[in-house]
Amino acid sequence: MTTAQEVTPRRPARPRPEVNRQATFWWRFMRWSGVLLIPLAFGHLAIVHLINSVAEINYQWVIETRWSLLSWRIYDALLLWFAGLHGYRGSLTVINDYVHDRGWNRALSILMAVLLVAILTLGTIALIGAPFELP
Repeated sequence: MTTAQEVTPRRPARPRPEVNRQATFWWRFMRWSGVLLIPLAFGHLAIVHLINSVAEINYQWVIETRWSLLSWRIYDALLLWFAGLHGYRGSLTVINDYVHDRGWNRALSILMAVLLVAILTLGTIALIGAPFELP
């Protein structure tokens, strides 16, 4: 008695899905920036609101005490840029999810981009342009 060997037909190979590298980058950025924002934001709150008295913090304190060290300027720059870009990408997600009219969607996206550029520009100018004196 001979047994017939069962032959299963091979499925044709699926084409690899096209990868949108920009979407992948922003997806990863949102995850990593969210993780990094937690210690940056809580560190900022601890330094400004718990360790130092809010009543004593003014322009002179920021320039002479906090921003006299380059490391604090870098810390504040990271907080500014991560929070700004994270908030911008999050707002684009909300706009794309809830604003279905193409004209309004585009107008709000452009408005958010303009606001992001303005905030990051002014914040960076403040960080770089403030007087810097070595202690």
